[in-house]
Amino acid sequence: MNNPMFIIIIILYFTIKANSQTIYPIDPTGKCEPYIGDTSSSPCSKFLNNLDSIYVSSNATQSDAMKKLDQYFGILGAIGGPDCKSDSLTYKTLCAIYLPGCESFINNQTNITVSIPKRICLNTCNNVTRKCGIPKFYFNCDQIEPVSGLPMFPSNYSQFNFTDYGINDSNYKIQCYAPLSDNSSVRVDSTYCPHPLFYHNSTDHDADYDRGYLFVSDSSNCVVPNPVPIYTDEQWDRLYNLSNVLAVLSTFGSLYLLVTFILLNPKITSFDRMYGFFNGSVFMMSLSGVILFIAGGPRALIKDGGARISVFQDPLCSSTGFIFQLFAISAIFFWAYMGFDLWWRVKFITKPLNIQKYYIPIAFTIAFIFSVIPLATKNYRMVRGNIHCWVHKAPLQNTLFFGPLGLTLTISTGFIGLLIYEIYKIVKATGRGGLMKLQIKPILNIVLIYFSFVYIFAFNFHNDNNSKNTYGSIDNFFQCTLESDDPSKCTIGGPSIGSLGYFIYCIRIYGIYCFLLQGLNERAFKIWKNSILLNNKFILFIKLKLLSMDNNNNTNSEIANSSTTVGPSTINKNNNKKSKPTLSTMDSNGFSKNNDSDSDSDDYDPYHKKENQFDIEISSFNTNN
Repeated sequence: MNNPMFIIIIILYFTIKANSQTIYPIDPTGKCEPYIGDTSSSPCSKFLNNLDSIYVSSNATQSDAMKKLDQYFGILGAIGGPDCKSDSLTYKTLCAIYLPGCESFINNQTNITVSIPKRICLNTCNNVTRKCGIPKFYFNCDQIEPVSGLPMFPSNYSQFNFTDYGINDSNYKIQCYAPLSDNSSVRVDSTYCPHPLFYHNSTDHDADYDRGYLFVSDSSNCVVPNPVPIYTDEQWDRLYNLSNVLAVLSTFGSLYLLVTFILLNPKITSFDRMYGFFNGSVFMMSLSGVILFIAGGPRALIKDGGARISVFQDPLCSSTGFIFQLFAISAIFFWAYMGFDLWWRVKFITKPLNIQKYYIPIAFTIAFIFSVIPLATKNYRMVRGNIHCWVHKAPLQNTLFFGPLGLTLTISTGFIGLLIYEIYKIVKATGRGGLMKLQIKPILNIVLIYFSFVYIFAFNFHNDNNSKNTYGSIDNFFQCTLESDDPSKCTIGGPSIGSLGYFIYCIRIYGIYCFLLQGLNERAFKIWKNSILLNNKFILFIKLKLLSMDNNNNTNSEIANSSTTVGPSTINKNNNKKSKPTLSTMDSNGFSKNNDSDSDSDDYDPYHKKENQFDIEISSFNTNN
């Protein structure tokens, strides 16, 4: 290691390598030509150092450069601050980047001309981009040239080797260009924003944010389009359609249950009453989605052609947000009670639970207070990146919704576990699964809604704690809009469409769950069969007519068949038989409200217990334990 020759070789190697890396290649198609003139957007004639000598090549023409400059002058007007736009150095640097000065050398013997560009200094580039607040994703002064792999903006000079062109200079250095500020000024278009961004003339970004606008930067008046581009427009339409369909189905499903078990049901049980409060809350939650659907769907919450989202001052937003919040909290409280009540009735079969008259007004009062607070503080607005209006600001959301939801889920998890344990003990002790069959639908209803609440809670918690990663970067989106051939395909990035789709499913599905589990059973059909809707004079008249027509057709058919096979004496015998029952006889039995089939023991009631041997066994088991 102490060999002097080895050290010399190493030094020479790195010296040659370093020198080779600083020598820029010469483009044989490069040449110097006069400036072709300003465009309406790019007044570079004021800022170029030498209008008679602009460097161009086959890959970098002035026409291409002017197109880029038109774009960048517009963007400077949109995102540049006052200090940036008032400094001539900004425009001198910008013009010199795309229209660099040019130097040429001629080989007198071969008449070959070699032209090289004069690049902007790195320090100048950094100073201008810093003053204008241009992020590196948009323009990076440390970028390298794709062909040479050397800095596009050298620190001091660019080095060239002319010997290949017959010019005796292997180490020609051209100083980088560092223009100075002067009194030159230019008026730029400050209303330009690249598609799909919108321009909004703002003098107070904070106030305009409260009005629903989201700016791409503090110094820009360009705003992010809505719906916020975490998905494409086609994907958003699919999510909006999902919300609309589920809201309508859930509304009709919960309305059917209210009509069946509350309005038409002559024997309302305590289970029916509490389930009615839950279904009423689900109905109103779903109705908020139907109101949006009638108004034009979730896109009705997008204002100013897509430039902003709805906020408290927009009546459709504040009203649907209040309805959703009030009845979502109510539904959570009533659902929690049903889980507790179900466990109580399995654990203490003969001991009634008489706290509904206290629980219902207390639960609704709390839900009302938790909904009025954001109303009084004007904190209902569209959830950016979602499909409805709701409580704005994370502290309010956590205090007024996710806090109660988390507490309810924790308590309900315990009671669901206790319920399953009680059923297990009873089945194990008696060897009969009748109780499980009796309770399977209410248990399934409780559990399905439980898991949907858990997902809503987890989805929000994950997004709040990973908001920077979850919703990507507006900077990257802005860069995509500038570089993409189809900016409409640019997205900010966010939760997968499947995860948000399932979130929408969870907040809209409750009425459908309840309809499928509670609305399609024998008891519901019996209530409708014996209801006034199917037993009024008009319906009975139609039934009578249909039955008479059916009787006549059957009688004529029997007579016709008999006439071809039997004699007159047989026909006379048949005429002496008893006639079939008429509708009036059936009405006095089948449709009577006092019919034995309408007794409590025949009605399906998840909490109704018959006094039979099986119940006595369970009661005895619970008493002994």
